[in-house]
Amino acid sequence: MISDDPRYMRELEQRLADAQATIDALLSGQIDAVVDSLTQTPLLLGKAQSALRESEERYRRIVETASEGISILDENARLTFVNRRFAEMLGYSVEEMLGMPLDTIVPESARAAAAQRVERSREGISQDVEVPFLRRDGSQIWIGLRTSPIRDSADRWIGTLGMSTDRTHYKAAEEARRASDAQYRQIVEATSDGIVTIDAQVRIVFVNHQLADMLGYEPREMIGASLFDFTSPAGRSTVADSLRTRRSGARGAFDTTYRHKSGADIPVNVANSPLHDADGRYIGSLKMVRDVTERNRLQSQLMISDRMASVGTLAAGVAHEINNPLAAVIGNLEYIAETVARPPGSEIATAHSDAWIIEEIREPLDDARNAAERVRFIVRDLKIFSRSSAKEVSGPVDVNAIMDSSLRMAWNEVRHRARLVKDLAEIPTVDANEARLGQVFLNLVVNAAQAITEGNAERNEILVRTRLEGERVIVEVSDTGVGIPAEIIARVFDAFFTTKAAGVGTGLGLAICQRIVTDLGGELTVTSEVGKGTTFRVSLPVAGKDEIADTVATPQSAPTSSRRGRVLVVDDDALVARTVSRTLAREHDVISVTAAREALERCAAGEKFDLILCDLMMPDMTGMDLHRELVISAPDQADRMIFLTGGAFTAQARAFLSDTPKEHLEKPFDPTNLRAIIQRFLR
Repeated sequence: MISDDPRYMRELEQRLADAQATIDALLSGQIDAVVDSLTQTPLLLGKAQSALRESEERYRRIVETASEGISILDENARLTFVNRRFAEMLGYSVEEMLGMPLDTIVPESARAAAAQRVERSREGISQDVEVPFLRRDGSQIWIGLRTSPIRDSADRWIGTLGMSTDRTHYKAAEEARRASDAQYRQIVEATSDGIVTIDAQVRIVFVNHQLADMLGYEPREMIGASLFDFTSPAGRSTVADSLRTRRSGARGAFDTTYRHKSGADIPVNVANSPLHDADGRYIGSLKMVRDVTERNRLQSQLMISDRMASVGTLAAGVAHEINNPLAAVIGNLEYIAETVARPPGSEIATAHSDAWIIEEIREPLDDARNAAERVRFIVRDLKIFSRSSAKEVSGPVDVNAIMDSSLRMAWNEVRHRARLVKDLAEIPTVDANEARLGQVFLNLVVNAAQAITEGNAERNEILVRTRLEGERVIVEVSDTGVGIPAEIIARVFDAFFTTKAAGVGTGLGLAICQRIVTDLGGELTVTSEVGKGTTFRVSLPVAGKDEIADTVATPQSAPTSSRRGRVLVVDDDALVARTVSRTLAREHDVISVTAAREALERCAAGEKFDLILCDLMMPDMTGMDLHRELVISAPDQADRMIFLTGGAFTAQARAFLSDTPKEHLEKPFDPTNLRAIIQRFLR
């Protein structure tokens, strides 16, 4: 049955026409062309199919050999394709994973985020994230996942392509780095030292809490500020010098002072390490900062302790040196007293004239005075060593004078062991503290003496020499003692190292001496040869200006014409007050009082004095207090004060003498010098 549909009829007619054309071609002799056409068509189709298979195989090899895992999810979040690498990552075969729901390989805690990524892929958004996946054995790995939406030819979303990289190793390394960073941060914050990092412009890049707390700040207040903002004015030059010298790559440590937020200065020791980039360019510094307030206090105590130990070692010798002249003083004064106290009617008194008595007592008086001078020098030397170096201000000092004092202190140790030879050249002053420098010299001389066995004084020698080398003053103390073995000479400056017998030395002396000399900008070295002796050498820089720091009243030639003055003597010791009055009474009108308040009342009442000789340390009201009151009530009288002192043994007294431009006389004083000084003030 033939359909009457027009379309069918047209198609039938076309087929009939094609058949007719074929018949006509055959009939016209074109059969060969038709045959060729029919035979070529299968060949072309075969080549196209072969090329398609090769292309498919090439892409399959790429996908299967890729180092990344490749997967495809369909619209229902099921795996429709995975390559071998992705399957191996998760411990499955490729066949096992096909059709697998995404939730099977995603930990429960990450499923919501995974569903959100699928939804964003549906919206056409690609993502690059780091996610956890579950392996077949239940372990977890971290994957670097890059997702891209897949669309068909009609631009409909049909799934998600995933490119996966195993990040487990990198994740573990990152976690280890974070743990290490946290550990190092904990160490940095828990250390007792302050830590600060600065850039090339001296701006603070990092500061730990310890340093911030040390200076009274929060770390955030210090970041970005200049390190100089937290350095005391006195310490800025030291910090600047260290920055200049450390840029070259050298490490080092130095002492300086930082400034607390309250304004107080904090002594610190800074260990500095320069920082450089990969090209070796300086980019800043790392500094370890330690508060050395307590260290300095302990060092000061050790220095005082060692000085007192030295004095204790010499106590018997000092007592011997004082007792001898005191015996001469007392004996001669007793003889004089007996001579001048003869009863007027006695046989001796009538037999001899006054001239005989004067002649009889002249020599005992001279001996007593000379003996008293010896005591005065010994006491002066003791005063040098009794001062607290922590409270003394350094200034230009006479090295030879300090050495003489040290030798007198050590004489009893030296005299039984060796001959003392002095070769003291004329040298300039050095900037030092006389107590500390005296401690060094005393220690070196005593060590030299103790290196020599007693009993051969004539065969042994201790040589003390001073000289100038360029801008340095050199002091050498040499002995002919046992010497120091080469294997231990490098340790002689170590604290608590000693070769002396137990109870003889603490092992601190030379260590402290080296620290004192180093603090003065000098150097202490030693050379020795076993059996021949040892030489200690001190090198110190010459003082900047050659002047004595202390304002001590010095005598000058008395003027040819002098006037009689009115002098007030204030001293709580009545014996001293009477002695001074007796010394001056022939030339001046002298009034003596034993209380500073009485002197203040006289001046406040309007009494005028040409000069006031006042003891510095007195009970109730000191000479310092009297001066302060007179500055207010009678400033003209305050300007006429000269202080008498047996020793400024308090910090307040030392500070007063240092800060107040008033002259003072050390007790005991020479009467002739006292008269000359007063005449100079009365010109």
